[in-house]
Amino acid sequence: MSSAPKSVVVTMWASAVVTVAALVAVAALRGADDASGNPGASSTTPPPAQGQLYCNTGPCKVLATQRIEGDQIELLTDKNGGNGRIRVGRDNAHSIFEVTIGQYSARLTPQSLSCAPGRIAVCLVSGEAGDTVTGELFVRGPDAWERAQSAYVATAGLMNLHDVDGNGVAELVTAQSGCGSGATLCESYFIEVWSTETEQMGCTAPVSRLDRLPGYPSALAPAKSALRKC
Repeated sequence: MSSAPKSVVVTMWASAVVTVAALVAVAALRGADDASGNPGASSTTPPPAQGQLYCNTGPCKVLATQRIEGDQIELLTDKNGGNGRIRVGRDNAHSIFEVTIGQYSARLTPQSLSCAPGRIAVCLVSGEAGDTVTGELFVRGPDAWERAQSAYVATAGLMNLHDVDGNGVAELVTAQSGCGSGATLCESYFIEVWSTETEQMGCTAPVSRLDRLPGYPSALAPAKSALRKC
Protein backbone atom coordinates (compact mmCIF):
# COMPACT_ATOMS: atom_id res chain seq x y z
CA MET A 1 0.00 0.00 0.00
CA SER A 2 1.41 3.45 -0.91
CA SER A 3 1.99 5.95 1.88
CA ALA A 4 0.05 9.21 2.09
CA PRO A 5 1.58 12.26 0.47
CA LYS A 6 3.74 14.37 2.77
CA SER A 7 1.40 17.38 2.40
CA VAL A 8 -1.57 15.33 3.68
CA VAL A 9 0.38 14.14 6.73
CA VAL A 10 1.41 17.71 7.57
CA THR A 11 -2.19 18.91 7.23
CA MET A 12 -3.51 16.13 9.51
CA TRP A 13 -0.85 16.88 12.14
CA ALA A 14 -1.67 20.60 12.09
CA SER A 15 -5.39 19.83 12.44
CA ALA A 16 -4.71 17.67 15.49
CA VAL A 17 -2.69 20.45 17.12
CA VAL A 18 -5.53 22.92 16.55
CA THR A 19 -8.08 20.49 18.02
CA VAL A 20 -6.03 19.90 21.19
CA ALA A 21 -5.54 23.66 21.63
CA ALA A 22 -9.28 24.22 21.30
CA LEU A 23 -10.04 21.60 23.96
CA VAL A 24 -7.54 23.16 26.35
CA ALA A 25 -9.12 26.59 25.81
CA VAL A 26 -12.62 25.25 26.48
CA ALA A 27 -11.46 23.59 29.70
CA ALA A 28 -9.82 26.83 30.84
CA LEU A 29 -12.97 28.83 30.12
CA ARG A 30 -15.13 26.31 31.98
CA GLY A 31 -12.86 26.52 35.01
CA ALA A 32 -13.10 30.30 34.93
CA ASP A 33 -16.90 30.09 34.84
CA ASP A 34 -16.92 27.80 37.90
CA ALA A 35 -14.67 30.12 39.85
CA SER A 36 -16.77 33.18 38.98
CA GLY A 37 -19.96 31.59 40.32
CA ASN A 38 -21.66 31.30 36.94
CA PRO A 39 -25.11 29.75 37.66
CA GLY A 40 -24.71 27.54 34.62
CA ALA A 41 -21.43 26.04 35.85
CA SER A 42 -21.42 22.49 37.23
CA SER A 43 -21.21 22.21 41.03
CA THR A 44 -19.83 19.55 43.36
CA THR A 45 -20.31 18.92 47.08
CA PRO A 46 -17.32 20.32 48.98
CA PRO A 47 -15.28 17.75 50.88
CA PRO A 48 -15.87 17.55 54.65
CA ALA A 49 -13.65 19.65 56.85
CA GLN A 50 -10.59 17.92 58.16
CA GLY A 51 -11.40 16.07 61.38
CA GLN A 52 -15.18 16.24 60.84
CA LEU A 53 -16.99 13.33 62.49
CA TYR A 54 -20.21 11.88 61.15
CA CYS A 55 -23.02 10.46 63.29
CA ASN A 56 -25.30 8.30 61.15
CA THR A 57 -25.68 10.18 57.85
CA GLY A 58 -24.89 13.71 59.00
CA PRO A 59 -22.12 15.61 60.76
CA CYS A 60 -21.90 15.25 64.53
CA LYS A 61 -22.63 18.15 66.85
CA VAL A 62 -21.31 18.54 70.41
CA LEU A 63 -24.14 17.81 72.83
CA ALA A 64 -22.33 17.83 76.18
CA THR A 65 -18.81 18.36 77.46
CA GLN A 66 -17.02 17.56 80.71
CA ARG A 67 -13.40 17.84 81.77
CA ILE A 68 -12.02 15.17 84.08
CA GLU A 69 -8.52 14.13 85.11
CA GLY A 70 -7.07 16.46 82.46
CA ASP A 71 -9.15 14.93 79.66
CA GLN A 72 -11.83 16.69 77.64
CA ILE A 73 -14.85 14.40 77.26
CA GLU A 74 -17.31 15.31 74.51
CA LEU A 75 -20.61 13.65 73.70
CA LEU A 76 -21.44 14.14 70.03
CA THR A 77 -24.68 13.21 68.31
CA ASP A 78 -26.70 13.56 65.15
CA LYS A 79 -29.54 16.06 64.87
CA ASN A 80 -32.06 13.59 66.30
CA GLY A 81 -30.03 12.39 69.28
CA GLY A 82 -30.28 8.79 68.14
CA ASN A 83 -26.67 8.18 67.11
CA GLY A 84 -23.61 9.42 68.92
CA ARG A 85 -19.91 9.25 69.62
CA ILE A 86 -17.64 9.93 72.56
CA ARG A 87 -14.49 11.94 71.82
CA VAL A 88 -11.80 11.96 74.49
CA GLY A 89 -8.94 14.39 74.06
CA ARG A 90 -5.80 15.49 75.83
CA ASP A 91 -3.44 17.94 74.12
CA ASN A 92 -3.56 16.95 70.43
CA ALA A 93 -4.40 13.26 70.92
CA HIS A 94 -8.00 12.02 70.61
CA SER A 95 -9.81 8.72 71.01
CA ILE A 96 -13.22 8.13 69.43
CA PHE A 97 -15.84 5.64 70.65
CA GLU A 98 -19.16 4.90 69.05
CA VAL A 99 -22.13 5.25 71.40
CA THR A 100 -24.08 2.01 71.08
CA ILE A 101 -27.19 2.66 73.16
CA GLY A 102 -28.97 4.18 70.17
CA GLN A 103 -29.69 0.66 68.97
CA TYR A 104 -31.97 0.31 72.01
CA SER A 105 -33.95 3.41 70.91
CA ALA A 106 -32.33 5.50 73.68
CA ARG A 107 -32.28 9.22 72.92
CA LEU A 108 -29.28 11.36 73.87
CA THR A 109 -29.74 14.76 75.54
CA PRO A 110 -27.37 17.34 77.09
CA GLN A 111 -27.89 15.48 80.40
CA SER A 112 -26.77 12.15 78.92
CA LEU A 113 -23.10 12.59 79.88
CA SER A 114 -21.95 12.36 83.50
CA CYS A 115 -18.44 11.72 84.81
CA ALA A 116 -17.01 10.94 88.23
CA PRO A 117 -13.39 11.62 89.21
CA GLY A 118 -11.46 9.34 91.53
CA ARG A 119 -8.67 6.82 91.65
CA ILE A 120 -10.07 5.72 88.29
CA ALA A 121 -12.17 8.22 86.33
CA VAL A 122 -15.52 6.95 85.01
CA CYS A 123 -18.01 8.44 82.57
CA LEU A 124 -21.60 7.34 81.97
CA VAL A 125 -23.54 7.94 78.77
CA SER A 126 -27.26 7.28 79.20
CA GLY A 127 -30.48 7.85 77.32
CA GLU A 128 -34.20 7.32 77.84
CA ALA A 129 -36.53 5.10 75.87
CA GLY A 130 -39.96 5.32 77.45
CA ASP A 131 -39.66 4.60 81.17
CA THR A 132 -36.40 2.71 80.70
CA VAL A 133 -32.89 4.20 80.80
CA THR A 134 -30.05 2.51 78.92
CA GLY A 135 -26.42 3.42 79.54
CA GLU A 136 -22.82 2.48 78.91
CA LEU A 137 -19.62 3.14 80.85
CA PHE A 138 -16.25 4.50 79.76
CA VAL A 139 -13.33 4.02 82.14
CA ARG A 140 -9.92 5.70 82.23
CA GLY A 141 -7.41 2.86 82.13
CA PRO A 142 -3.67 3.11 82.83
CA ASP A 143 -2.92 4.19 79.27
CA ALA A 144 -6.21 5.15 77.65
CA TRP A 145 -9.97 5.26 78.01
CA GLU A 146 -11.87 2.00 77.50
CA ARG A 147 -15.49 0.94 77.15
CA ALA A 148 -16.56 -1.10 80.19
CA GLN A 149 -19.57 -2.88 78.67
CA SER A 150 -21.94 -2.32 75.79
CA ALA A 151 -25.15 -1.56 77.70
CA TYR A 152 -26.85 -1.49 81.10
CA VAL A 153 -30.57 -1.05 81.69
CA ALA A 154 -32.56 0.63 84.48
CA THR A 155 -36.18 -0.50 84.14
CA ALA A 156 -37.35 2.06 86.71
CA GLY A 157 -35.81 4.96 84.78
CA LEU A 158 -32.94 6.06 87.06
CA MET A 159 -29.21 5.53 86.58
CA ASN A 160 -26.17 7.35 87.98
CA LEU A 161 -22.59 7.01 89.19
CA HIS A 162 -21.80 6.66 92.92
CA ASP A 163 -18.86 5.31 94.89
CA VAL A 164 -20.80 2.71 96.85
CA ASP A 165 -17.89 0.86 98.49
CA GLY A 166 -15.69 3.92 99.11
CA ASN A 167 -12.70 2.61 97.14
CA GLY A 168 -12.26 5.79 95.09
CA VAL A 169 -13.93 4.40 91.96
CA ALA A 170 -17.56 5.16 91.14
CA GLU A 171 -19.95 2.29 90.49
CA LEU A 172 -23.01 2.27 88.24
CA VAL A 173 -26.21 2.46 90.29
CA THR A 174 -29.50 1.58 88.60
CA ALA A 175 -33.14 1.61 89.75
CA GLN A 176 -35.10 -1.48 88.81
CA SER A 177 -38.78 -2.27 88.79
CA GLY A 178 -39.66 -5.64 90.27
CA CYS A 179 -42.73 -5.64 88.03
CA GLY A 180 -40.78 -5.27 84.80
CA SER A 181 -40.42 -2.38 82.39
CA GLY A 182 -43.63 -0.58 81.47
CA ALA A 183 -45.69 -1.70 84.49
CA THR A 184 -48.23 0.99 85.41
CA LEU A 185 -49.00 -0.23 88.93
CA CYS A 186 -45.98 -1.56 90.78
CA GLU A 187 -45.08 -1.87 94.45
CA SER A 188 -41.62 -3.34 94.13
CA TYR A 189 -38.49 -1.30 93.39
CA PHE A 190 -34.85 -1.99 94.18
CA ILE A 191 -31.35 -0.78 93.35
CA GLU A 192 -28.87 -2.85 91.36
CA VAL A 193 -25.15 -1.95 91.47
CA TRP A 194 -22.45 -2.78 88.92
CA SER A 195 -18.69 -2.28 89.22
CA THR A 196 -16.58 -0.83 86.43
CA GLU A 197 -15.26 -4.38 85.91
CA THR A 198 -18.85 -5.24 84.84
CA GLU A 199 -19.41 -7.34 87.96
CA GLN A 200 -22.79 -7.26 89.66
CA MET A 201 -22.04 -6.07 93.20
CA GLY A 202 -25.53 -6.68 94.57
CA CYS A 203 -29.05 -5.34 95.01
CA THR A 204 -30.97 -3.61 97.80
CA ALA A 205 -34.10 -4.99 99.40
CA PRO A 206 -37.25 -4.05 97.47
CA VAL A 207 -39.39 -1.11 98.58
CA SER A 208 -42.99 -0.39 97.72
CA ARG A 209 -42.41 3.06 96.23
CA LEU A 210 -39.76 4.48 93.93
CA ASP A 211 -39.21 7.54 96.14
CA ARG A 212 -38.14 5.27 99.01
CA LEU A 213 -34.95 4.29 97.24
CA PRO A 214 -31.92 5.90 98.96
CA GLY A 215 -30.86 9.13 97.27
CA TYR A 216 -34.02 9.46 95.17
CA PRO A 217 -34.52 11.53 93.03
CA SER A 218 -31.25 13.47 92.67
CA ALA A 219 -28.77 10.54 92.77
CA LEU A 220 -29.22 6.99 93.95
CA ALA A 221 -26.77 6.39 96.82
CA PRO A 222 -27.13 2.98 98.48
CA ALA A 223 -24.77 1.91 101.26
CA LYS A 224 -22.55 -1.08 100.60
CA SER A 225 -23.98 -2.76 103.71
CA ALA A 226 -27.46 -2.56 102.15
CA LEU A 227 -26.45 -4.72 99.18
CA ARG A 228 -27.27 -8.39 98.99
CA LYS A 229 -27.30 -11.02 96.29
CA CYS A 230 -29.67 -10.09 93.49
